[in-house]
Amino acid sequence: MRYWILILLVGWCCSVKAQYGKMSKEIMDVFHSISSDEIMEYVHELCKKEYNGRLAGTGEYMKCAFWCAEQLCDFGLEPAGDDGSYLQHFRMPTTSLIDCRLKKVGNEQEYVFPRDFYPGMNSDSGKVENAEVVYAGYGITAPEYGYDDYEGIDVKGKIVIIERGIPYRDKDEKKRFDLYMRYASESYKLPQALKKGAAAVLLVGKLAHTGIAFSKGMIYTHVDPSMVDELVTKAGYTRDGLKKQISEKQKPCSFNTGCRLNMDVVTRHYPYATTCNVIGVIKGVDTTSSIVLGAHLDHLGNNGLIFPGALDNASGVALQLAVAKALAASGIKPEKNIVFAFFGAEERGIKGAIHYLNHPTFPLDKTMCMLNIDMVGNGNGLSVWGAESFPAVAKIFAEVNDRWLHREFEVTPYERAVSYSQADGDEFSKRGIPALYIATTEELKPMYYHDPRDQAETLTPEIMEDAVRMLFLALPEIVKIKGVLREK
Repeated sequence: MRYWILILLVGWCCSVKAQYGKMSKEIMDVFHSISSDEIMEYVHELCKKEYNGRLAGTGEYMKCAFWCAEQLCDFGLEPAGDDGSYLQHFRMPTTSLIDCRLKKVGNEQEYVFPRDFYPGMNSDSGKVENAEVVYAGYGITAPEYGYDDYEGIDVKGKIVIIERGIPYRDKDEKKRFDLYMRYASESYKLPQALKKGAAAVLLVGKLAHTGIAFSKGMIYTHVDPSMVDELVTKAGYTRDGLKKQISEKQKPCSFNTGCRLNMDVVTRHYPYATTCNVIGVIKGVDTTSSIVLGAHLDHLGNNGLIFPGALDNASGVALQLAVAKALAASGIKPEKNIVFAFFGAEERGIKGAIHYLNHPTFPLDKTMCMLNIDMVGNGNGLSVWGAESFPAVAKIFAEVNDRWLHREFEVTPYERAVSYSQADGDEFSKRGIPALYIATTEELKPMYYHDPRDQAETLTPEIMEDAVRMLFLALPEIVKIKGVLREK
């Protein structure tokens, strides 16, 4: 009797082994077909001049979105956008920059783009002539903390210099947090300056910033700190000295610099412009439950220089496309839907992710989690931020890495976003959908953030290839986890 049982068991094991071996070969064939060369082809495409920096709200962005949708169609993913398409449209007012000039009155010194300043990408058009320049610290009025950078100064009709961030560096973490969350944003500071009567604003720090909302009459530009040093010198100050004094005394130090500027900004605003997300899906056995992979498709556009956005975020888009292609080619039928969302307008205030969450393609209460893929093209190690709090997920990623990739690998604890969103995943997190972040570690090349030098040559293709392979093998196992993710 035992002999026959042993024969049956051996036969069953051989049968399972044969089936698994066949499936494993098919999966491994796709696994080994994942190519860094192909991933980099996607990156180079996304960084093309014809897309002009992929600014959401422009025709160039839409052209890029159509290209992305075509890839999903070619891979065989089903459309999951509006009306049976891959595109999910939403309104995104945009501003076209035409010209920006700054000149110091007196010696007629003309400041030079891009050395001295970056134009405000959502500035209104306007000309300010022979205007006094006032240093207004951080541009904050916080009566609950007895702090007001505008106290004792008149900024009406003047050009106001405003620092980024907040003035406090004390040990009161709640105070610092409140100030940061309520007053640090340029979207607060610029309207505040306008309310005080300022004719224009110089924001300290050269930055291509598309997230500041357009306001009628709000003229601004981003200036290099060295330019601020030059403007405050006449009054006997240095910029570093001013910041240190404000921080240490926790009191404003605002004053008229004694300098005058001419400022001429020419823009054209399009209040009814639209943009879109691009969404495709590999349907699961359970078509009501989903996991969302998200990568923002947009970047910063052109402020006189094209911002290619290779790391931020052509890298994430390229990874997501490669994962979609591999999974579709594998023939795997996942337990849940795997949704590939390429969000628009992340750089303009996480607008694409917000629109998706307000108009979800699949039920949010059955969305197990979101994997955010952003700036993942430079490094030698892999990480999944937040996965430590979900042991089943962490184990799957770690086992894939240990068996197939052999990279330095780490996970971090999950932290739910509660206030200001800095990435698409933060908005999912606020809605109670855990957002985990695919990341690379151990940078191997210089990283240029919101910088025209963020080009394809700064990426490390090998780590991108392994990130795709990790997701390709891990995702079919992750969607087998029952229900939605809960913290341990």
